[in-house]
Amino acid sequence: MCDMVDQPVARPPLLEVRDLARTYPLARAHPFAPREQLRALGGVSFQLQAGRSLGVVGESGSGKSTLARLVMALETPTAGQVLWRGGGPGPDGLAADPVDLHRLSRDALRRARTGFQMVFQDPYGSLDPRLSVERIVAEPLEGLGHAQLDRAERNRRVAKVLDEVGLRAADAHKYPHEFSGGQRQRIAIARALVTRPQLIVADEPVSALDVSVQAQVLNLMQDLRAEHGLAYLFISHDLAVVDLVCEDLIVLWQGQVVEAGPAQQVLGAPAHAYTRALIAAVPHLP
Repeated sequence: MCDMVDQPVARPPLLEVRDLARTYPLARAHPFAPREQLRALGGVSFQLQAGRSLGVVGESGSGKSTLARLVMALETPTAGQVLWRGGGPGPDGLAADPVDLHRLSRDALRRARTGFQMVFQDPYGSLDPRLSVERIVAEPLEGLGHAQLDRAERNRRVAKVLDEVGLRAADAHKYPHEFSGGQRQRIAIARALVTRPQLIVADEPVSALDVSVQAQVLNLMQDLRAEHGLAYLFISHDLAVVDLVCEDLIVLWQGQVVEAGPAQQVLGAPAHAYTRALIAAVPHLP
């Protein structure tokens, strides 16, 4: 009789996107003309495991930023689901049953968002110039569950995350205009970290920065991921950046996933013509 071998139990994903679609109405050519629709996403599906980094690549207009906004529940999908299993009681932090973010009440969504935060592309436009760094970074703590923090605890948390992103506690009293672009993106990352999320959605987080600063911010994000066990949904048009940061990859073209798999496999032996075209378009030094 053969001995029974225990098979590892597959962990459910932290985030699961099912058949996500988004269309936008276009302006009518004239008052009685039928209203046409622009399809930004058409049936996108993927899974993201806790602690993993999934890259989303594609040219401008492929639907990458629309996908990010739908995952963050900043927009409502035309169809499909965004299923979230974060915030569970177990040691892996996963709930037994997922929740559809787009079916939650406003208060429930606000509570859920403490588990997933976003870093935007523009380090200048994403920070309110009227607010101090302290108020900017502490803003996500206003979600229910962190609302009862006293001022001393809020200040402690702000100082801690500023230190983690390479800034000083004294920087909390300054304003965004006093910082460079790279420092502002560090502030944005600190704001995303302050609730100790399980997932960070990063939408082109280094594309607006100088090349020399990009490497610093990417290294910081890698270090923070290793320290806190973060999962990243990392959106970028830069294949070199995705290759550095991500284990897994999906390729978007005209709002649809045309290729998916381990990043090294997709980039090393692309199966789809569009992926090959993206790789061929990367400039190479002679």
